[in-house]
Amino acid sequence: MLARPEANVPVADLTKRITDATGLKAMSGEQFGWATIMYYIRNTGIPVNFGMTVMIALIVGTVVAGQTFYIFTIENLKQFGALKAIGITDLRIVGMILLQALVVGGIGYALGMGMAATFFAVFVHQIQTRGIVLLPEVMAGTAVIVMFIVIVASLMSIRKVLVLEPAVVFRG
Repeated sequence: MLARPEANVPVADLTKRITDATGLKAMSGEQFGWATIMYYIRNTGIPVNFGMTVMIALIVGTVVAGQTFYIFTIENLKQFGALKAIGITDLRIVGMILLQALVVGGIGYALGMGMAATFFAVFVHQIQTRGIVLLPEVMAGTAVIVMFIVIVASLMSIRKVLVLEPAVVFRG
């Protein structure tokens, strides 16, 4: 049953009056929402399965991005050595690697969010996907996670370049 309080009547007072009068539990919309969430957390495997899926995606994403940046670094060690030999500082080279990583991560994020938004726009009126929306908070959280993955993946490449000797450029 749904009820709306009259003007100047707090929701908490209304729910208490309904509970006292009927002996049934009365909740505000926000309390009902949290009760529903807690039901799924306590009584279903959905949060565990979803959490495992997200963790696997994070691990795979970090490993794939890390391998990509590492291969880029290995293939360009001579160029990085040449830059070091002509006096470019390690900080500048680290900045170059991070800039490349952030640009690639930003492009990947934009493409992924674009595909997700397109999916939700196309299937917004389907019964199976009713109520599933792409919230701005989810987009912001995803951006933070993508940047974390990009930075972690870049660390292997940065380490390899920092220990590089400029003399590598003169080797055959």
